[in-house]
Amino acid sequence: MAPATLTKVGNSMAVLLPKKLRQEAGIEQDTPLRIASPRKGVVVITSARAEDDECLARLAETERRIAERGRRTRPWPQGATADGLIAEAKEERYRDFLAL
Repeated sequence: MAPATLTKVGNSMAVLLPKKLRQEAGIEQDTPLRIASPRKGVVVITSARAEDDECLARLAETERRIAERGRRTRPWPQGATADGLIAEAKEERYRDFLAL
């Protein structure tokens, strides 16, 4: 665990992170950070960029799956109703069954 100290900066306090710790965490000078305190005496600092990158990756994957699903679906027949299409599908399966 790397030691860090609080330093007064204007009306605020700053935590100075040692270079080795910043390098291990992949945090650079302008990296956006999220700071939270889940309970008394605990402060958690995480890179906001990593979470944003994960969200963008999940979004891209979701968009890819939606596009793929769109290529596999047939357009809705004009003038057809859901009940009519269900009845047609049942009739087709029944004919297939009789053909066995």
